[in-house]
Amino acid sequence: MVIFDGKKLAAEKEKILAKKVAEFKRATGIRPKLVAVMVGENEASKIYLRKKSEAAKRVGMEMEIFKLNEAEELIKLIREKNKDKKTHGIMIQLPMEMQNSKCKSQNENLKFKILLAIDPLKDVDCLTPENFGLLAMGKPRFLPATVKAIMEIIHDSCFMIYASRVVIVGASNIVGKPLALCFSNLGATVTICRSKTKNLEKYTRQADLLISATGVPKLIKKEMVKKNAVVIDVGSPVGDVDFENVSQIASFITPVPGGVGPLTVVCLLENVFQAAKLKKF
Repeated sequence: MVIFDGKKLAAEKEKILAKKVAEFKRATGIRPKLVAVMVGENEASKIYLRKKSEAAKRVGMEMEIFKLNEAEELIKLIREKNKDKKTHGIMIQLPMEMQNSKCKSQNENLKFKILLAIDPLKDVDCLTPENFGLLAMGKPRFLPATVKAIMEIIHDSCFMIYASRVVIVGASNIVGKPLALCFSNLGATVTICRSKTKNLEKYTRQADLLISATGVPKLIKKEMVKKNAVVIDVGSPVGDVDFENVSQIASFITPVPGGVGPLTVVCLLENVFQAAKLKKF
């Protein structure tokens, strides 16, 4: 059984990215810049933004963080940054905790309107309809950072995706759905479940590759996992997987913390660098 070391791989990728950023800046005079916006006062979001800011400094990028609560203010900011040639990536730290919406449907409409405002060439989280559509067609401009991190982990595990059975628990627009599209495009048979799917174990036990991204602590028990399966835990902050017990039968597993998380941060910054190059050329 192999326990994936996300911190080690992230550190290696940071060194490579820092070198590329330095060379790019010398050649063009451009320093890649990410603008991140936090909506609300989610404590986990504050931690994630701090980690992203620290990593951006390590690789020689600039990161500007805004905290807003009103949708119109946020859309105005996004449009300004769309026009700003020094801004190469724009991301909204999820979840968005809107304060000016009265019902769930209104809230969702506001969130969608906000995402629509982002220039697809600066949409480094792949949340705009244009970028999501390109991903669905197998021609992604950017991969969502967590999805990109998971694909890196799969490569590191030497898991053969083609013709494998993949089960994803969690169907968010930033992880579950785009991840399912990626694996389907690579020839896997993919099943998407939810944390409350009836007889969830029936599906998870079929998985050669099991990925859980629900935020439900220890949702995935040992008896729900196929022997020698590859298990990737995207849960936060505690982890979706009962690591101590599942690690006894998995062939490869990611821990929380120290697994997908550190790699996600550097993958986001790689997207910003890619966006800076797109704007240059």
